[in-house]
Amino acid sequence: MNSIAQDILKKHAKSFYFAGLLLDKKTLNDAAILYAFCRQLDDAADEEDQQTKLNDLITDYKKEAPEDLINKEFKKLQRVYQLDQKFIDDLITGVSSDINFKQPKNLSELIKYSYQVAGTVGGLMAKILGANDHNAWKFAVDLGIGMQITNISRDIKEDAQNGRVYIPEDMLPNNFKPNDITNGSNDGLIFNLTKQLLEIAETYYQSGFEGIYYIPKKNKFSILIAGVLYNSIGKKIIKNKTLFLKQRIYLNTFEKLLILVSNIFTKYKSKEPVHLTHQLHSNYF
Repeated sequence: MNSIAQDILKKHAKSFYFAGLLLDKKTLNDAAILYAFCRQLDDAADEEDQQTKLNDLITDYKKEAPEDLINKEFKKLQRVYQLDQKFIDDLITGVSSDINFKQPKNLSELIKYSYQVAGTVGGLMAKILGANDHNAWKFAVDLGIGMQITNISRDIKEDAQNGRVYIPEDMLPNNFKPNDITNGSNDGLIFNLTKQLLEIAETYYQSGFEGIYYIPKKNKFSILIAGVLYNSIGKKIIKNKTLFLKQRIYLNTFEKLLILVSNIFTKYKSKEPVHLTHQLHSNYF
């Protein structure tokens, strides 16, 4: 299972896998199992027979002894780390919502969705990384939300080609359709709105970075790099106004190594951070 989970991580989450190589072998493997569990649910929601496949996986996961290999390994992980069932249930709710997709009406709905499909993963990952303080999950959730907004920003055209628009309705003109993105007639508008979303993501990233305070020293650098890599994708989108709707924006190996080297001497906060709960979590808690 070790190699299967890590192969899934390497294939579908290259930036996180790159950062994960800085973890010890066991922590990397456990993080990979968590990712494989989440990825399997997400892939099922994108398959042709979506509802049946996803329901089968969820039903299997809920068994005392799941039959699916990834579910089985994740269930073990859940027991070992005492992972919060609420995060798992909310993750399932978020992934399931993609089957009968509805465009977010406003920013609150977008943030809630980002929490469900990615903030939850941050909350679960915190335990695996050893961040066990009762406040640690709040910051970990924020880092996940920031990453998800970056994903949405990067994949705007690809999602529109699949009939999905994650930019909230109230930010767009009336009766705006996916074709209004794919036909190239609104590139300026979409860029400006994407920039706004990435500015919102920045608030969540900064909270997530403050939460590194709670992570044991041996794992701090890895999660810092994971967050900075994702954040840098957003910054690269902003610098490539004419390209981001024409080609997928990603970081090449040189850019990743440059980020790695430039952050080696980062000084972490020595004082416990205060979480902006009312500002950042009012949409889903």
